[in-house]
Amino acid sequence: MCAAKEIKNFCLCCFFVLFVCVPVCADEPYCQNLGFELGNFTNWTGFTWRYSTDVPSINTSPVQGIVFRRHTIMTDTTAYDVNTGYALRKVPSGYKYSCRLGDAILSGDTNPRGWEQSLRYTMVIDSTNALLILKFACVLQYASDHTEKMEPRFRVTLFDSKGDTIHDCANYDVYSSSANVKGFQSYTPSGSISPVKWRDWTTVGANLLKYIGQTITVEFMSADCTGRYHYGYAYFVAKCLPMYITVKYCSGDSKAVLTGPNGFETYKWTDSNGNTVGSSQILTLANPAEGATYYCEMNSATGCSVTLHSTIARYEPKAAFSSYMLDCFSNKVQFTNLSTATHGTLTYKWDFKESKTSTSTLKDPQYSFASSGLHPVSLILANPPSTCADTLNKTVESFSPPLVGIKGYSTYCPGETTTLKAYGAYFYTWSNKATTDSIKVGAPGGKYWMIGHSSTGCISDTAYITVKEEPDWVLALQGNPSFCKGNSSTLTASGDAINYVWNTGDKTSSIVVKTSGGFTVTGTNARGCQKSEFIEVTERPLPSTDFTLSATTVDKRHNTLSGASAAQTDVQYEWDMGDGKTESGANINHFYNVSNLLYQYKIHLTATTQYNCVDTASQYVGIDLFIPNVFTPNGDDINDIFMSNVDLQVFDRHGLILYKGTAGWNGTYKEHPMAPDTYFYLIRYTDRNRQEQTRKGFITLVR
Repeated sequence: MCAAKEIKNFCLCCFFVLFVCVPVCADEPYCQNLGFELGNFTNWTGFTWRYSTDVPSINTSPVQGIVFRRHTIMTDTTAYDVNTGYALRKVPSGYKYSCRLGDAILSGDTNPRGWEQSLRYTMVIDSTNALLILKFACVLQYASDHTEKMEPRFRVTLFDSKGDTIHDCANYDVYSSSANVKGFQSYTPSGSISPVKWRDWTTVGANLLKYIGQTITVEFMSADCTGRYHYGYAYFVAKCLPMYITVKYCSGDSKAVLTGPNGFETYKWTDSNGNTVGSSQILTLANPAEGATYYCEMNSATGCSVTLHSTIARYEPKAAFSSYMLDCFSNKVQFTNLSTATHGTLTYKWDFKESKTSTSTLKDPQYSFASSGLHPVSLILANPPSTCADTLNKTVESFSPPLVGIKGYSTYCPGETTTLKAYGAYFYTWSNKATTDSIKVGAPGGKYWMIGHSSTGCISDTAYITVKEEPDWVLALQGNPSFCKGNSSTLTASGDAINYVWNTGDKTSSIVVKTSGGFTVTGTNARGCQKSEFIEVTERPLPSTDFTLSATTVDKRHNTLSGASAAQTDVQYEWDMGDGKTESGANINHFYNVSNLLYQYKIHLTATTQYNCVDTASQYVGIDLFIPNVFTPNGDDINDIFMSNVDLQVFDRHGLILYKGTAGWNGTYKEHPMAPDTYFYLIRYTDRNRQEQTRKGFITLVR
C-alpha cells in the first residue's frame, strides 16, 4: 500500500476508480460495458455496507447488489456538481455517461451514515486491452478533527484469479486529507462548515502489459467518514485500448507519423543510438529509413512508466476477396479473403449492406442474404499497428427461388401502361419472350409469367401476375365557398390520391384561401392516375356597425337611451347595453336602472350578415351623479333611501350629524324617524372622469 498523502498514489487511485466506472468503450468487445455503454451494470458486481467508529451498532458485512445512490450512472451531460460550486461537470466533455460511486449527505438522510460501497469488474488481459485510458474527478469532504483513517476515502485494489492482491502500483488507499496536494481546489458549500477538496477531470493511462494472459479483478471502494457527517465520492469514465505505438507510413507517404498511446503525462522518443528525437505524443519523421527502430518512454500522472518501440516499415494493405454461391436454394454465399499486407497484422470488417448489423469481422465469412440477386459488399481492411487501411467494394450474387418475383402495379390507368419489374435473379425470361428485368404492359392486360435465372444456371419457380385496367377512384374537394373579409377559407382534397397539386402551386392536401377566385386541385393516386376538382370561392364583405346614441351620459332621472345603426338588408343587430341586458334590432330604446357604483356603461353592437360575417363596434355612456331635493322614506320602496353608494353625511339645522356612511340615509336618527323638514348634506364621490368631487346642499324630507 502506498502512502495516502503522496500525490502520485492519490491520482492513480482516482484513475483506477474511474477505469471501472465509465461507459465509453462501446466499440471494445474485449472490455464490454467497462464504461457502462449499455446504460446499466452488466458485467459489474456491486457491494454496500456500513462502518462507523462512533456507532458500532450500525456496522454490517458487505451485501452484494447495486444500490440506489451508492452506485449511480450519470446521464445528464449538462449537469454540474453543487458541492463544487457548480464548477465540476458530472459528465466530462465528449462523453455520454459517467459513473458516481457514493453520494453527498442529503437533508433526508438518517444519521449516522457511515456508508461504504464498492464495484468489481473482472477481465482477461491481452494485447487488445492492456492500455486503460481513464478520466476521474474526486469530491472529498474534509474534517480537520478526524484522524486519517476516520476520513472519507477511496481504495482501489487489483486481485489475481485466486483472489490474492496483486502487489502493484495500481493498489491505492487515499483519504480526504490527501486532497491537500497540488491540483485540488477547495470549496465550502452553502450551509456547511466543512470544506470540500475536489479535483477536476484528469486523464491518465494505465499499463497492464505485465498481466497479459491473466484474469484480474479491479475493485474500487469509496466511503463516508467513520463518524457521522462527512462524505466522499467520485465521477469516472474509462476506455480500454491495445498497448502499442500507432504508425502512419502508408504507400505514397513521404513522412512516417508515430503516435504513442493516449493518457500519459510525458513522452520521450529516442532512436536506436539513444538520441532524443521528440518529447510529445506524436513523432513525425521525414523519409525515415525502413528498419530503423524508435523507442517511446511514457510516464503517467501516477508515476508508472512504460517503454514501447516501433520499427519503421511501410505498410501497404491490399483488400481482395472472391465469393461463390453455396447452392441454388439457400441464398448463402461463401467469401474467401485474399487480402495481403507488407507488415503488421490485418483485421477485417465486412459490410453486407442490408442493415446496421449485417456485418462480420471473420476472415472468411459465410453470409445468408435476405434477398436474392445481386448485392453490394464492402471489405474494410485495417492494418495495425498502422493506421493504413484499404476498402474494396464488389457486387456478389446469391440465389433462392422463393425470393425471385415480380414487382409492379397490377392495374393501369385507362389509355396508359404499367411497368412490371422482376427481382432476385441475374437475368429473366418473360411470357412475352422479353429477357430484360422489366416490361411495360397495357391494354388489353391479362396474365403474365416470369422465370429467373442465376449466372450459374440456377432456375426459379414461375412467378405470375394478372394486370388489368385501373378501376374508378375517388377525389373529393371540400371547403367553404365563401369567407368573410379579413378571414379565410380552408380547401381540403381527400380520397384515394397520394399527392396533390393546386393551381396555386401548393402540393399539400389542404390550402388556405384569402382571396376570391377559382381553385383547382389535381390528385394523383398510387398508380399515377390523375383527376381534378374545381371550386369558386368568394370573399364576403363585413356589415356596417356605425351607430349613434341619443345621449353621452345618463343619471337616475335621465335614464332612457336610444341607439340607431346604419341598417342593412339581411343583417341582424344585437346590442349589449353594458348593464347585463341586451336589445335587438337596428334601432333600440333602453331603460337603465342607474347605480352610483358605476362610472359608465359600454354599449357593444354586433352585426351579423346572412353569410355569418360578423363585425362589432363599441361606445361608452357616462354616468352622472343625480341628487334629488326631496325624498319620501315612507316604506313604499319608492324614493325611501337618499343617495346610496356614495360617501354621505346628513346634518340638521343645528349641525348635528344625523347620518354618516355609504348605504344611504333612510330618514332616521338613532333608529327614530325624523320629522318632515329640510336637512343638509355633504357628499364625496368619484366622477366618471375618475376625479374626486364634493357636493353640498339640502334635501327636503316628506312623509
